[in-house]
Amino acid sequence: MKKSAKGKDGRKAARGQLWLHLPGMVREALYDTVIGAGLACVDEVLEMERVALCGERYEHLADRQALRAGHVASSLVMGGRRVAVQRPRARTVEGHELRLPSWREWSARDPLDERALEQMVLGVSTRGYARSLEPLPEAVAIRGISKSAVSARFVYGTERKLAALMSRDLGELRVVALLIDGVHFGPHVVLAAVGVDEHGDKHVLGLREGATENTTAVRALLADLVERGLDHTRTLLIVIDGAKALHKAVLEVFGTRALIQRCREHKKRNVTDALPERLRAAVRSAMNQAYATRETKRARRLLESLAAA
Repeated sequence: MKKSAKGKDGRKAARGQLWLHLPGMVREALYDTVIGAGLACVDEVLEMERVALCGERYEHLADRQALRAGHVASSLVMGGRRVAVQRPRARTVEGHELRLPSWREWSARDPLDERALEQMVLGVSTRGYARSLEPLPEAVAIRGISKSAVSARFVYGTERKLAALMSRDLGELRVVALLIDGVHFGPHVVLAAVGVDEHGDKHVLGLREGATENTTAVRALLADLVERGLDHTRTLLIVIDGAKALHKAVLEVFGTRALIQRCREHKKRNVTDALPERLRAAVRSAMNQAYATRETKRARRLLESLAAA
């Protein structure tokens, strides 16, 4: 990959390379994807509410009580971060501003808290998941404007958007690397597959609830990606942690075309967790130094010296 990058932790990638930091990249890509689905839901719900007040665009209504007033640049706190939104506006025929009910609720709080995100991700990955939120019809009526109804509407709408995204055709996406990791939500583990294209951009390709040790769940996730068009006839760099189930499932689906790379962050964590507290910082620093060098022989020599110490 020809893209260099600087991660949030301040470390700059070596020239001409992109660090594939498995735990951070998978979780970050998953959150960004859910927020993107949430923004699409926000646009859809607000426009539905404006249609209920003003009618369809260009529709002639003799008893019209409200008028469309374009859009205004606004923002919402979503997933703990502030995101830009083009908010649709409506006014009474006398010119008074009308506040759309869902915007009034969403602008006062973060609609995508941890519980809402968990509901959506688990709802996508497991069809039998017993949702605690009440079911809503696809065409949500504007009369449901209580806080609980607005929250449920957001979760339900975003879940549908996310489900559609997770079932999209992957045939046009040129993936050169695949990252697979488990993202924890309380007692649940969601397996996430994130593809990195030839430009270094990340794409969440699929989700499935199941432990990383479960070969069946991993195999099903990968088989779904292939069925949806992921090119499995090309050599693919696949970054995983040290779980044997992941390794076995990758080989079963991709065979010799899979170039399996052990995640460095997981490796450092596995090594330092087995050491006394007083040695961990020095060992992690030595491993970072070895991983940062671009000379294969020198890197191997540094790691062998560390193992022999």
